[in-house]
Parts: sequence; C-alpha cells; structure tokens
Amino acid sequence: MKTYASFFEWHDKGRKELGVVEELLVALNRTAGLRLHSPKEYSPDPPDCICLDGSGKSVAIEVAEVVCREAARLNAQGRAVYRSWQAGELLSQVAHVLNGKDAKTFHGGPYQAIIACLFTDEPALTVTQATAELSGQLFGPFTQLTAAYLLFSYDPGSQTYPVVKLGVRE
Repeated sequence: MKTYASFFEWHDKGRKELGVVEELLVALNRTAGLRLHSPKEYSPDPPDCICLDGSGKSVAIEVAEVVCREAARLNAQGRAVYRSWQAGELLSQVAHVLNGKDAKTFHGGPYQAIIACLFTDEPALTVTQATAELSGQLFGPFTQLTAAYLLFSYDPGSQTYPVVKLGVRE
C-alpha cells in the first residue's frame, strides 16, 4: 500500500474511489448546494462512480489522484521525500489528467453531467496555492466533461475536505 500522500488510500480501488466521491459530494452540497446523492461504484468503468442529482438524473464521476509519482516511488523505497510544487506544475498536471478523462468512452448513461473528481493529499500542496494557480484557468474544451473539482484531504482547522472548482470549457 502506498505510504506517500496516503490519506485516501484503501486496499480496494473501487472503495477508495467511492470514498473520495462521497467526500466530494458532501463538500459540493455544502458549498454549492448541488444536491448530489446516492453515490455508488459503477461497472464497467468508466465512469468510476455514478450518483443522482436533485431531480433524480444520473451523473457520472471519474476519479483521479493528483500526486507526484516520483515522490511516491521514493517513499516506497524508504526515502522520506516530498514534492515541492513549483508555479505551473499543478496546472500542467491537472490539464493532462482532465484531457485523459475527457477522452474515455463512458458506459451507461445518458448522464446529466460528467464530473472529473481529482483528489490530493500532497503534503506540500496547499488549498491556497492550488486556488491561486488554478483560479481563472479554463481547461478544455471538452466533449464530455461538464465539471471538474480538486478535493483535498481532511483539514482539521476547517473540519472539512476543501474543494477547488476547476474551470471547464465544453
């Protein structure tokens, strides 16, 4: 099991994705009043999960982690390192992940919306830093994604899972 940026880590990939989606829905319902509910794993993937919106229509959710793979690899080898994110690196990684998610062939549907849920527990990446770098940026245009968010691990100070809305062009 991964030891670096491991807050959301589970032994089961599907359960991990569902757990991330559950926290995203709580955050979105609290901050944006979206009324998303009843999340569940979906098979065949993609999407990773589906939920229902306030009018009972299906919403697809694709999940992806924002993590420094090299730092994770080195920590797995016993080296205690972390990634110091430089200006532009988060923007580049988010754009890459979102483009990959939009290119997938989604099963099931039709979907009222297709949401990309990116999540992170990077120890040196803050909500303030991510907001500064990602606010005002538009990702896309996309043919399928209708919304995207970056969810952070639990913050004891605010007693929430902070979420940053990502600008999406359809």
